[in-house]
Amino acid sequence: MTTPHPLAPSVTTAKKELFLLAARTLADNGAQAADDRFVSLVDQLAVTEAAWVRGLIEWARRQPALRAFGLALAVEFMHARMVAGLGVPAERRELIDNLLTRADEPGDLLAQWIRRHGGSIPKSVRAGVADAVARLYDEVALLTYDTDDAAMPFSEVIALTHPKPIGMIQNEIFQYAALRRRGSHPVPGSLATLRARAQLEAIPADRRLRALERPDAGGVFVKAAMTWQQVRDWLGGTMTDKAWAVVAPPMSYRERLAHLADFDRAGLADEVADWLSSDLAAQKSAKRGRALPVEIFTAYRSVPSSRWSWALEQAMEHSLDQVPALPGRTVVLVDRSEPMSEPVSAGSPLTRADAAAVFGAALALRASSADLVECGRATGPVPAEHGDRLLETVGRFGEPGGGQTMAQALRTHVRGHDRVVVLTHPAAAVEAAEAVTVPGHEHIITDVSDAWFAAIPHIEMARTGAWPF
Repeated sequence: MTTPHPLAPSVTTAKKELFLLAARTLADNGAQAADDRFVSLVDQLAVTEAAWVRGLIEWARRQPALRAFGLALAVEFMHARMVAGLGVPAERRELIDNLLTRADEPGDLLAQWIRRHGGSIPKSVRAGVADAVARLYDEVALLTYDTDDAAMPFSEVIALTHPKPIGMIQNEIFQYAALRRRGSHPVPGSLATLRARAQLEAIPADRRLRALERPDAGGVFVKAAMTWQQVRDWLGGTMTDKAWAVVAPPMSYRERLAHLADFDRAGLADEVADWLSSDLAAQKSAKRGRALPVEIFTAYRSVPSSRWSWALEQAMEHSLDQVPALPGRTVVLVDRSEPMSEPVSAGSPLTRADAAAVFGAALALRASSADLVECGRATGPVPAEHGDRLLETVGRFGEPGGGQTMAQALRTHVRGHDRVVVLTHPAAAVEAAEAVTVPGHEHIITDVSDAWFAAIPHIEMARTGAWPF
């Protein structure tokens, strides 16, 4: 959470308030529900500031954390414009086609419309979804997103929108999407990926581990568009060293980070681990993978003193490139009291204190000018200069426990700063917020995660009315 301070610049306009909701959603998915206030803001701005809302929709589309927010925003925007008698069908059709970029999103948008405004879906909305379906639905999309937990099956999306297939192959996909919902049907011969998947599914369970012995096993699973999760399920939940060796190359950077301990438990071969380590340590891979400091430190803690350590140390340094360089003078106060010794979640190798130390150190190392302060058994400045290594800076924090309250630390260490960032626990949030008595930006964060790296600058944009679009 962030706690608004009574003396901070208030969010007085509807645009600021709506963008602030989007900014907070970057770090708090619970903020993205289409509640009455959200709907009221969109209804107002859809009429008075349509171009601005379109800009917000386009910006949200490019933020992975705002996918659901962007869809909800688009639905309410289009509905409000139609109720007001504004806009033309071609505008709505183009907006939807541009908005939908992933193959599960046509179903998500239709389900959102039905949930909010009933089953009578305007023709222009259906046309925009149909355009997106023709662009997005292929064999891999069907195998990846047409699942039992999807908001709407592909077959229902197709039935509601009547998309025009592009070529014979897509026509076969549309037909098969409906047929497979009605029971077992043979895969058309023209659909090579679906046939490859069917052939793998036909292998008896007791013979599947042996399939991993094939020299071309990796290519077989790629041809069948099987993710590592699907390979795991196909094997009945058992992931051996050979299974990981087969699925690791196509895994994403962040997926590999999350499963380093699993690789070790399975006994992944050294030659495979060496290749993965080299990729984890590469600056280009780290940038492309978009992993951030807390996530990488979690992986580091899950495999202590292991063959992955050097690669993860390099990845930590590369991740700083994606941390915002906050302008002005910033003070970052990191709570190290006893309540911060709790794990961030069940089973996590990180405590609240760990996450706060990594986040605070990264923010301070990247900021234009920053004072990093710990508040606990040891209370006072933590050295953090541009050019310092992130892990070394984190190592300068004392052990959690005891110490003065965050309110006392704020009164002691905030001196003419433009920005105050407090990393604490929920029980201390209100007291900390009340102790901030200087003008400027303040952020009281009790659920520290990498998502706040993006949220902090965007929350400040909302307060000042400086839009990123």
